[in-house]
Amino acid sequence: MKKRALIVTVGTGTRPDVQIIKPLTKAITHYRPDFLVMAASAGSRGNAEIIVRELALAPEAHTIAMFSDIDDFQAVFQDINTVFRDLQARGFAPDEIEIDFTSGTKAMSSGAVLAAVHNRCGSINYITGQRKDGVVIDGTEQFRQIPPTMVFAAYDLKRAREFILNLRFDTAEQLLQGLILTDTREKDLARQLRHIAEGYRLWDLFNHKGALAKLKHLDSTLKETAALQTTPAAAAALEELAKGKAAPKDLLLIDIFNNAERRCREGRYDDAVARLYRTTELLAQYVLEHDFAIMTGDVDVSKAPESLREGLERLRDKRDGKIKIGLDGDYRLLEGLGHALGAGYTGDNSLQDQLRQRNQSILAHGLEPMTANKYRNLKASLLPLIAAHIPDFEARAQALQFPWLREHKSGDNV
Repeated sequence: MKKRALIVTVGTGTRPDVQIIKPLTKAITHYRPDFLVMAASAGSRGNAEIIVRELALAPEAHTIAMFSDIDDFQAVFQDINTVFRDLQARGFAPDEIEIDFTSGTKAMSSGAVLAAVHNRCGSINYITGQRKDGVVIDGTEQFRQIPPTMVFAAYDLKRAREFILNLRFDTAEQLLQGLILTDTREKDLARQLRHIAEGYRLWDLFNHKGALAKLKHLDSTLKETAALQTTPAAAAALEELAKGKAAPKDLLLIDIFNNAERRCREGRYDDAVARLYRTTELLAQYVLEHDFAIMTGDVDVSKAPESLREGLERLRDKRDGKIKIGLDGDYRLLEGLGHALGAGYTGDNSLQDQLRQRNQSILAHGLEPMTANKYRNLKASLLPLIAAHIPDFEARAQALQFPWLREHKSGDNV
């Protein structure tokens, strides 16, 4: 059975004819907590002690917590936070704690309510009823409970959007799945944010088809999600990428490069460098296929220079009969074919050294972790090589990058 703790703010009464002990006693009896905390001041401690005696509360079932300053909103907020921590130390979960703010100064009530929301308590309670001269008439009391889930939901929707902006798509999805919403607009926003989080998560995993399904038909009328939606040009490019093996290799290269940039933003430099390595390899594969109709997974020796054929034949796989070459072999073949990309690679010792460093990384063949500087240096060496052979590369990369990460809004020709 679920336990319940109740925090009650105890005031002194604003006028001689206002008696707060009786309604508070009724409230405590109504809520029947397993443990009671009466938050009181020096002036109201006597009222709290009277309530303890009238309800015959056992010492182990209650405590009186003292406010340091009942007219200081921030002090009240901190004091109630301390009460929440103490109750959690006693084994009460936040949703097992309720708070009643009926009695006390304005600072006590407002500080208590804010602390209740901050600590995500189970409910916020107060007493109302028929009034005479501003005072609730005895016997007409109504005990109101406000689940603060609406406040939590609005806060969590904002947090989910921030998680998306920080590329924490899994966290955003998990947060959104657990929301309890009643407002129609908030439900629509949560649904949109779920599609966005899942869509970009799938895109980050190169599941372009799944990403397209989630991102293609978003509601553009919600201002909270406007900056998270793909541009028409990026959506069109995503449709091309969703073709899988039939997708244009230059577009896939741009997408892998952008993925590397996102991993760098997260500080995942080993992953980022691995993606730049793949970008380097794919660049050579793209040029070999586009300019010479040579597939690096099954090289047609007849299309290679005579001087390289013997060496290529030694690479023929005995199981499937195919000749397969890797990154270095790709560029050596391009050099043999007289292509400028091959010469650009083989003549750049710095780039080759940086790629060898990647081979010694902890995610490749060594134990050396990658750093931000190693990533930036490899990127700086690689960019001119890509830009020389893929027209408008940087503008196209910006246009295809996740919208909130784009450095400028021009160059939408993906």
